[in-house]
Amino acid sequence: MNIYDIANRANVSIATVSRVINNSPKVSEKTRKKVLDIVDELGFTPNVFARGLGLNTMKTIGILCSDPSDIYVAGALSCFEKMLRKNGYDSLLCCSGYDTKNLKKYMDILISKSVDAVIMIGSKYISSRDNKNLIKTTAKSLPIFLINGSLKGENIYCAYYDDFNATKKCTDMLYEAGKRKLLFLYNSTSQSAKRKLDGFMKGCKEYEHSGAVFSSLLCTENDIESILSALFKFGKENFIPDGIIASDDFLAMIALKFAKQNNISLPEGLSIIGYDNSIFSKVSSPELTTVDSRLFDLCSHSVNTLLEVFDGQTPENIRVFEPVIIERDTFRT
Repeated sequence: MNIYDIANRANVSIATVSRVINNSPKVSEKTRKKVLDIVDELGFTPNVFARGLGLNTMKTIGILCSDPSDIYVAGALSCFEKMLRKNGYDSLLCCSGYDTKNLKKYMDILISKSVDAVIMIGSKYISSRDNKNLIKTTAKSLPIFLINGSLKGENIYCAYYDDFNATKKCTDMLYEAGKRKLLFLYNSTSQSAKRKLDGFMKGCKEYEHSGAVFSSLLCTENDIESILSALFKFGKENFIPDGIIASDDFLAMIALKFAKQNNISLPEGLSIIGYDNSIFSKVSSPELTTVDSRLFDLCSHSVNTLLEVFDGQTPENIRVFEPVIIERDTFRT
């Protein structure tokens, strides 16, 4: 039995129980008495809830991801492990994939291990209605922290990047630099990828009247040769782009390879903008202009929010980070 069970028993929000336990004045006397009566009935005392949780906290945070070999996910895992350890928490990692059945299996495992909260890395976790419902149901038992995705719900805390405005800004920059054949290259249908695509399309449609052409290319096979082949096929059947925005730096590096194999000069003949400001952007030759996804800021904010929740505070549920474009060799304004 913990704070979430008390909230359900009293038919109030988790935040209300936290306020009562922390003696906040923002609670009516009637509600305060109802919550405290249940606390007394269960034999709990206020100090048990000092950090907003129930009895026997394990000081362990569950982390869910799909593929820890993914460079973005690997970076997030590293950040979280260091930040949580610095604040006295261990982490328990489960690689769940995105299938609802497997996700529920690993959610249940983490709950059985009495973790204090669950961090979910990646917006693809909320691509299906079943996953969203599962997350909302789990959030009735413990806090959920969603990285790079947005889902409204009590006890769900989200931090994500404004992908729409980031790619819209990149599109504007390419057009202003004289680029008129634009391509958005992506390999996922996650919420984040859709925001990026929507931003690109919004920017391009504003320039349709000037004769600009634009398109998107979804690469379903995520290996270098398949993506290269898709780019060559696109160029033959549609147009050779003079500006490419890629949904991550890995794809942008393959676009570099495409340019070199076609003897296209960079950035004069083809300008390329990647995404994430990963190690790929710095080791490529030439170095990639890229959108900084501010991964450290996302993770740091989420850990701070987690600590505030444990302390009985009521932090904002959704935080959006603004885009930062890092200009290097593949495109400069």
